[in-house]
Amino acid sequence: MTATMLTARPALASEFDTVLALCLEAFADEAVTAWAVPDSGARLTATRELLAASLAAAIAAEAVVVAFTCHSEAIAASIWIDMDETSKDTELPAGNDRLAQRLTTVKSLTAARHPKVPHIYLASMGTIPKRRGLGAGTAMLRHGLDRARRLGLPVYLEASTPLNRKLYARHGFADHGAPIQLPEGGPALQPMWHSA
Repeated sequence: MTATMLTARPALASEFDTVLALCLEAFADEAVTAWAVPDSGARLTATRELLAASLAAAIAAEAVVVAFTCHSEAIAASIWIDMDETSKDTELPAGNDRLAQRLTTVKSLTAARHPKVPHIYLASMGTIPKRRGLGAGTAMLRHGLDRARRLGLPVYLEASTPLNRKLYARHGFADHGAPIQLPEGGPALQPMWHSA
């Protein structure tokens, strides 16, 4: 199966449960998620609690793009947020536990480097493990970048692995400054930019 056999489109509100389950599976081994919640046994519960409310809002804003197989199986999701000078950061959970502290660290380090011009922020993208390598990322990038071109907006992201960075580079993204190193052995996030 190739990206040309996959389709990508915004998620519908009626698909919330499917998209939530997809995101939980796709993001479970993502570098920042694994750093924020090192205990793989606790990761699903913690991620579900964090993701549910923000995902519902993102779907309502048509910011979630899902890749489907030719058999209508949802296999990947990405979140594309329109940002302008008045955009506000997403709320993080309150508390002093380790997860809240690590999420606050990620937010503060990435916010310091976030572009201050109108753009689209590709906040996350993931494919369920058994469907990786089939072109879902390419299908979602084509969809999102086509929309960005129509709007005349650049796209910004932080690649969390060298493999992801290569995928984004193949689609015209270029490094946008030095990597953002998360502390305590965390991943290095590479800011990347795709011009309008």
